[in-house]
Amino acid sequence: MKKLIVFIFSIVLLGSCDKEVEGCTDFNATNYDSEATIDDGSCIVNGCTDPNAINYNPDAVEDSGNCLFTLVGSWEGVSWIQNGNNIIQNFDEFTLHCYSDSTWISYTLPLNWNGNNYANYRGTYFLNNNHTECTIKTTHFNFNDGNGWVDIGPPIRTALYSMELTHSSYSGSLISSTDTTLNSLDFSYVRVE
Repeated sequence: MKKLIVFIFSIVLLGSCDKEVEGCTDFNATNYDSEATIDDGSCIVNGCTDPNAINYNPDAVEDSGNCLFTLVGSWEGVSWIQNGNNIIQNFDEFTLHCYSDSTWISYTLPLNWNGNNYANYRGTYFLNNNHTECTIKTTHFNFNDGNGWVDIGPPIRTALYSMELTHSSYSGSLISSTDTTLNSLDFSYVRVE
């Protein structure tokens, strides 16, 4: 009888021991194993792997292609093709500054203006959730002839652009505009800071 009790106790004891199962224990991973009790380092986490992106995932080992970047910073114009004409070569400076409060200001120095005659535009911008479209509203046009800035007028236009945005560059094309003289516009910039 004693042997029977020891035998039954041994079976219960051995049968109740949980076996350790190796596998991926990260529930965010594509290969998560709900039965794994020991993480074996095999987890595959998809996400943005670019540390410059606003949605960077330091745990990601495979890039998901959904990195989102910010417009905040300073940008230098590379091309500005308005109604079929690339006017960027007409400028000594063509700089855009975007701020975290969704405002922007651009400074341009046309080559055919003598001296320190800058023009600038100011306004607001709004990026859609996946950063593929941007609405840009121009609220002011200012001119500086060397004697100070003069506000030239009221809001100029609101335009919607398709965009490709990375950490180091962005480009876009006009979708629609309240400016009836603007039939097409393609542009590209590079980050300068």
